[in-house]
Amino acid sequence: MNFSQKMRSLAVLTFFACIAISAATYKESECCMEVNSKEITVPITGFKIQQPRPPCVKAVIFFTSEGPVCSHWRENWVLNKVKELRKLQAIE
Repeated sequence: MNFSQKMRSLAVLTFFACIAISAATYKESECCMEVNSKEITVPITGFKIQQPRPPCVKAVIFFTSEGPVCSHWRENWVLNKVKELRKLQAIE
């Protein structure tokens, strides 16, 4: 393999490594890094509890008709909504 082929191979490997790193970084950022205390007024279709793993913070992620909403897990309305949704899940 001559020098030109080695450089081309190195460039291709570097390109794919950059793509892989970018994809991994994007997946890590798909979490709540901030929370909102404001009560949600649009329909909620589900939720999940997010554990704190920096840069992600502890949160309740409500899935709404307008997309996910990161809510503070200690808010009374959040706790009540989670209880309500769990009861509905138990019935189904």
